Amino acid sequence: MLDARTIAGRRAVVALAIALVAATAAFGALLGATLPARTGLEEITVRSITVPVSPVTLAVYGAVAMGVLLVTLGLVVTVLSRFDEGA
Repeated sequence: MLDARTIAGRRAVVALAIALVAATAAFGALLGATLPARTGLEEITVRSITVPVSPVTLAVYGAVAMGVLLVTLGLVVTVLSRFDEGA
């Protein structure tokens, strides 16, 4: 018999955030694998830090960038929702 359990609220948001971070990491790995062969680009500079272009480095960069963005948005929503409760 199937369980009639539903995913809602914070669990759904966390699951979506994890899926977005994983998808961004996969896209970064794909980009890191194909970019050097097509353009000859071997390293990139991000805020004066030189990073070699490889599937691992671009996957980590994508995952960290998306994670920071989503955590920041989550904190903004949390803070704004506390102001809404007081009204």
